[in-house]
Amino acid sequence: MKKALGGCLVVGLLVLVIGGGALWWFVLKPAWHAGSEFMGAATQFAEIAQIEAKVSNRTPYSAPADGTIPPETWQRFVAVQRALQVDVGDTLAVLEAKYKEIEARTGNGSEPGLTDLLGAYGDLFGLIRDAKLAQVDALNAQGMSLEEYRWVRAQAYAALGLAGADADATPTPLQGSAIARNAELVREQRALLTQTAATAWLGF
Repeated sequence: MKKALGGCLVVGLLVLVIGGGALWWFVLKPAWHAGSEFMGAATQFAEIAQIEAKVSNRTPYSAPADGTIPPETWQRFVAVQRALQVDVGDTLAVLEAKYKEIEARTGNGSEPGLTDLLGAYGDLFGLIRDAKLAQVDALNAQGMSLEEYRWVRAQAYAALGLAGADADATPTPLQGSAIARNAELVREQRALLTQTAATAWLGF
C-alpha cells in the first residue's frame, strides 16, 4: 500500500513538474510575453497624449459657416499630410502587410493567435507614436491647431469621392455646394490623401 502510495506520489510529482513545465512553455510563457507587449503598448499610448499636448496652437477654431475650406488653410493641411507621408509612410506599409497576413490566415479558417494580435497592435501603437511626433512637429511648423486640422481633414475626406470624378460630372444638386468647392481643392491631392488615409482612422 505504501509502495503504491509512494508510486502515486512520484507519478503525481512528475506530472506536476512536467505539467508545470508544459504549462509554462505552452501557456504561461506566451501569455506573459503577450501581456508584456500589451503593457508596452499601453505605456506608448499614454505617451501619445503627452506628445499631443505639445501642439503649440490651442486657440479654439471657428470653422467657416458655409463649410468651405479656405485655400490658405488647405495648403497648411497639405503640408502636414506630406510630413506624415514622409515620416511614417514606410512604417504604414509594413503594418498593412502584417495585417493582410493575419487576415489571410483568418480567411483560411485559422484565427490569429494572441501573440500575433498583440504583436500587430503593438506595431500599431508604435506607428501612432511615431506619426503623432511627426504630426505635432508639422502642426507647429504650420501654426495649425489640432481642432483646425481635424475639421479640414473631415471636410477633405468627405469630398474625396466627389473629387475622383470630373468637375463637369458633379451632380446638379451638389453644384455650388461646399462639398463641391472642397472637391476642387482636394482633386489635385487625391493621391496624398489616399496614401495618408490610415492616419485619419487612427484618430489623429
